Amino acid sequence: MLKLRTVPREDGGLEILRILDESVLRSWSPNDPLSYEQSIVWLHPLDGLDFVRVAYVRNSKSRRGPLSVSGAGMVLGYAKLTEDAPVDRETGRYTRRIFYLKEEDSLLNMNQFPKGAVDPKSVLPSVPGEPPREEEVERGYPWYVSRSGLGLSSAIEPAT
Repeated sequence: MLKLRTVPREDGGLEILRILDESVLRSWSPNDPLSYEQSIVWLHPLDGLDFVRVAYVRNSKSRRGPLSVSGAGMVLGYAKLTEDAPVDRETGRYTRRIFYLKEEDSLLNMNQFPKGAVDPKSVLPSVPGEPPREEEVERGYPWYVSRSGLGLSSAIEPAT
């Protein structure tokens, strides 16, 4: 069983830290980027968030700093790596996960989920996460995930 510690962040987010022990080391793989995840930083509360998109960023300059990706819409969280995490052989940089939503996600019927979406409550350091389960979905999004909270334009322009 994965041992964890949660640390509230001053910005209202949460950091979930993995505590290394013998059980973690038994399942550790040097070829799996997830093996080097030390923590997951959530920038916003997970309450009411049904799913997140996941991307592997293979060109991160740092192991631990915040990540942003152009075209991602709203970044909700990212992975921090251990100090011994190696660089990607192809890019010469670090591979890290980022969790985000796109503008069109706020327009989805809540019975639909984008391909590859995961339940953010199932994401842990070194754990990929599970697809959202429709029967556990809370319909709708909190204010900070709305289009206006994203700072994105409306899909429908007002008539002039």
